[in-house]
Amino acid sequence: MEKRLIGLGLGAGALAGIATFGFTRVKIAPLIDVAIGMEGVHTHTHGPAAEAHEHEPEVFSRAVQENIGAAVGSVMFAVIMGALFAVALAVLLNMLRNRRMPADPRTVAALGAAGAFCVVSAVPLLTYPASPPGVGDDATVGARTTAYLVMIAGSVAIACAALTVGLALRTRIGGWPSAVAATAGYLVAVPLVASVLPSFDETPHGFPADVLADFRLASLTNQALLWLVIGSTFACLLPRALRTVTPEEYLRAHR
Repeated sequence: MEKRLIGLGLGAGALAGIATFGFTRVKIAPLIDVAIGMEGVHTHTHGPAAEAHEHEPEVFSRAVQENIGAAVGSVMFAVIMGALFAVALAVLLNMLRNRRMPADPRTVAALGAAGAFCVVSAVPLLTYPASPPGVGDDATVGARTTAYLVMIAGSVAIACAALTVGLALRTRIGGWPSAVAATAGYLVAVPLVASVLPSFDETPHGFPADVLADFRLASLTNQALLWLVIGSTFACLLPRALRTVTPEEYLRAHR
């Protein structure tokens, strides 16, 4: 089953990568162009050293970056996310089966994709919002990247712990109370992790607030699209990957 799920994850990721690349090319690339223009104006006003930096030759042209580079990056990232989601889904389905908790696998996949969007994308992006070129100090790139990755790791670890506790409580207090308790625990623990991480406010003076807001909203929407496509693909094709005709047959087989 795991191999079929991973294959489905790779396919779902490829579809999601194509979708997110299209969204990036139409909605995000123009915002990046505006930001690059603002960065050029800002750099030009900071003397000869900055002008020399501005005129450094590009390894890849902007056209290559926003077409070939963005396409390859979007598809590769989405394929990796699809494969990881497939592994996580296989583990979750096995946990439910071992605990004798019947559940429609398509519902589990849809809810899992929604949870992945919240845990892997939304919470880290709300803690450290995406920024276009020209926003952020080059000297803090490493620190900002590290803090963002730590936030992702912390969010995922807390979510796994909350899920484990929620499943354990289900037999004692019921389904909905255990789900509420697990969600509440996650929502309490995540801000604690965020509070111990460094904060960064490096938006240059005069940078258009609407461009920054549109870029961050588009980045979050792009991630939502990624998980929507992955979740929808799994919800549609998961019974076939599990070699079942209907979800009802899957439930009967694992009761």
